[in-house]
Amino acid sequence: MDVVSANQEPGANPRQAAQRGFTLVELLVVIAILAILAGLLLPALAKARYKAAQASETSSARQLMLAWQMYSSDNNDSVLPGYRYGLEARDLQGRQIPHPINARYPWRIAPYLGKSFGVMYANENRRLLEQFQRMEDPMLGIYAASVFPSLGINSVFVGGDDVELPPSSAALAKFGPFCVLKQSEVQRPSGLMVFTSARGPFEGKIVSGFYNVKPPFLAARRWAVDWNPADGPEAWGYVHPRFGNRAVSAFVDGHAESLNRDKLQDMQHWANPADNPEWTLRAIP
Repeated sequence: MDVVSANQEPGANPRQAAQRGFTLVELLVVIAILAILAGLLLPALAKARYKAAQASETSSARQLMLAWQMYSSDNNDSVLPGYRYGLEARDLQGRQIPHPINARYPWRIAPYLGKSFGVMYANENRRLLEQFQRMEDPMLGIYAASVFPSLGINSVFVGGDDVELPPSSAALAKFGPFCVLKQSEVQRPSGLMVFTSARGPFEGKIVSGFYNVKPPFLAARRWAVDWNPADGPEAWGYVHPRFGNRAVSAFVDGHAESLNRDKLQDMQHWANPADNPEWTLRAIP
């Protein structure tokens, strides 16, 4: 004779009892618990992705500086040109690259990176590089790849900028040695910035990358008073403090660190002769 469990109604099928599903209340409780766990985990995951992206760009900055230093060693202490006209650059097949592509730093530094643009295009910016590499017109891809590396070069004060202020003999006579052309000229290698996180316009949107960055001061202040992501890239000289209001920056001595908005506006990080945060370029009396 079968014994009926104390928890089982008389006449109930034991197999049906064992297969009983969750009640609506139980499902709601489980959903609530999962929502709480997701709320706790998602910020942690987002922070981990953010830290990974910052670490990736910092690694790119360090590798860029190794290449920058190798260029100087191979060129009698001359630093990598920032944005200079009339200098030779070649593509991956060894063909000469025309102006203005050859004026930008990416194709000049590429030979010191094993001709790999992957170092220059970090994180989500790498998808841009893949898009450029798939272009039907190879020259268009070569052009585009020269415009949007993740880090822009401090061209006005390191290597020279033929658009902003060419470091000609006349300019150097007028303003003094404002622009570093030889690595040995640098007074504070750990404080003078060469590259920093940049952003620029591409096909009606803003992307995380641009080939050069402009200083906050020249003859006068040129940046907006404070960083506003809604402003165009020009408002902060194409500099992009995308990591918690910090930008990854690489320095002459080879180290890389993230600078906050105040330090990014300190001209002592931009110009070799700067002796205060709001230093401006002045003609020699």
